[in-house]
Amino acid sequence: MGVLSSMLVFLLSHVLVGRSRLKPWTIQKIGQSGYLAVYSILSLALFAWVVVEVINAERDVLWLTPGWAYGFATLVSGTGFILIGIGATTHNPFSISFRSDEFDPAALGAVAWIRHPVLWGLTLWGIAHIPANGEWPTLILFAGSAIFGLVGVPAVERRQKKRFSPEQWAALRAAPGQFDARARLGAVVGIAIWAGFLYLHPILFGVDPVASFYRA
Repeated sequence: MGVLSSMLVFLLSHVLVGRSRLKPWTIQKIGQSGYLAVYSILSLALFAWVVVEVINAERDVLWLTPGWAYGFATLVSGTGFILIGIGATTHNPFSISFRSDEFDPAALGAVAWIRHPVLWGLTLWGIAHIPANGEWPTLILFAGSAIFGLVGVPAVERRQKKRFSPEQWAALRAAPGQFDARARLGAVVGIAIWAGFLYLHPILFGVDPVASFYRA
């Protein structure tokens, strides 16, 4: 029950903040940068709550972990972290952005290709862990994260599209992409965070995915 409750609160917090007057009110009071900081802290805190509930929950095994699942989780989650890193360092008019400075519509960098790196990264992170975690309610965390990312892509893009005129939106969609300095920095940040999680994974969660991969 705790897992379902925490996941529901996590999902509702994103829906309510994005679709209510709370977001523009908060931006008016503390600015775009302040809002992004508060929103990020709130999201991380609620996500941590979900993780703690999953760790402490009783489990029902649905399937045994196949040997290939550890390598799959390691590589796919690494790709997800790279995308999240790129999303964190690049201004994004299409989707979630952690930057509040102005952007050049003719030089969008990697987001001109990916459009939603944070959401796709979250989706890949969830998908990566599903084969290796055939337990209930652990699946709520990973499948829920994947579904949240997939559902979020069109929802966020529709919301962002309203900020621009049809001509501006068409120009943004036609902008050329490139793996620029911001994307390279984001990729490095993502790889560093991924490596950190791999190192801490056996300490935090009791499973070493890299060692398990080689044993398989």
